[in-house]
Amino acid sequence: MSKNAPERIAIPDLEKKLAGKSKPVVVDVRKTAEIEESGAVPGALHIPVEKVAERIREIPKDNEIVFYCGGGGRASRAAQDAWDAGYRDVSYFGMRDWKRRGLPTAK
Repeated sequence: MSKNAPERIAIPDLEKKLAGKSKPVVVDVRKTAEIEESGAVPGALHIPVEKVAERIREIPKDNEIVFYCGGGGRASRAAQDAWDAGYRDVSYFGMRDWKRRGLPTAK
């Protein structure tokens, strides 16, 4: 990968990665109320967007990280924070795209 910034990941590509052996770390950056209202990607970590810069080091740098929010805006900012902290295998998506494909959510 010779990217120079985080990129949006297509949901079909994310589905393939989640079905594979080395699954990415999925991080929900929404507010708790949003998660309670619309559910979360099963197994996702919850790190609110304003906490990403201080908590990103909880995730090993050799992990692929995929951030998400409702539409992708806050997730792209979170991915940029991770990028700025030295993480390079970083992408993001929006929960709306996930749900549009009829994928499962957890409370």
